[in-house]
Amino acid sequence: MLERLKEIFETSFKDIFNNNTFKLFDFSRNNTYVIEPKDGPDGKLLSIDLTKANEEEKKKLKEIIDENIQVNEDTFLTERYSKKTENIKQNLPKQKDIELLFFYKDKISSEMYDALEMSLVVRNLFANGGDITELKRDISYKFPEFGKNICNLATSNYFDEYFKRLYDTMAEEKDFDISKYTKEVERIVRGLPYMVFIHPYKSLQEFKGEVKFKVEKLRKYGTAKLRLHSLGGGNVEKALKIIEDYENNEEGIVLEKEINENKTLAIITFRF
Repeated sequence: MLERLKEIFETSFKDIFNNNTFKLFDFSRNNTYVIEPKDGPDGKLLSIDLTKANEEEKKKLKEIIDENIQVNEDTFLTERYSKKTENIKQNLPKQKDIELLFFYKDKISSEMYDALEMSLVVRNLFANGGDITELKRDISYKFPEFGKNICNLATSNYFDEYFKRLYDTMAEEKDFDISKYTKEVERIVRGLPYMVFIHPYKSLQEFKGEVKFKVEKLRKYGTAKLRLHSLGGGNVEKALKIIEDYENNEEGIVLEKEINENKTLAIITFRF
């Protein structure tokens, strides 16, 4: 990407792009339209003012940016407009968010940690009545396999409550290893579209209806599984009652149960 940028601005910038990469969250400048290659081995920071580019340069630059906002690029927001920058500045993680990030620092993968940090900005912006569409899309570009899911979970406070309770429950097991927790969080986040969280705020009949609807829908669209996730003795009991309708079924549904010895955590997978 940087080599192509050099071609566009060769006459003006020559080799100033060498050894630079694109990063997020630098507010050392207040330009209205900028992109910032930075954090190279020599520590240089460059801000390109797009208002000084001609129309042909802007067109070529847009093509490069559109092609390169993907998971392998070290970028979150490559082109920043003043409104987006201001939204980020005003909604950076607050003290409670910093404490939350500290809790997960060594418990989830570095990629998911980065996605969570970005998602907290989105959550704060949403809480303040802002439009989160563009920032949420940026996270999906950066982490296409799970970015949207982790953003939805963060804005719904699952990292504040559910995943903390999951850690406490798993940590009680004799053979607990942090890697098991890391893998379980990743499994939940990646599988969110095929997940049902069992909680006390819905009745057994409501959950039975939801599970039946999702089984039929997922089978129709060729998805091979649905997973029920329940924390706490009462929720585990509810999950076991839900699957009674599918025991010894004639629909070709196979049930896989993972239940801890205290019966406070149950993960039940429907395979079609």
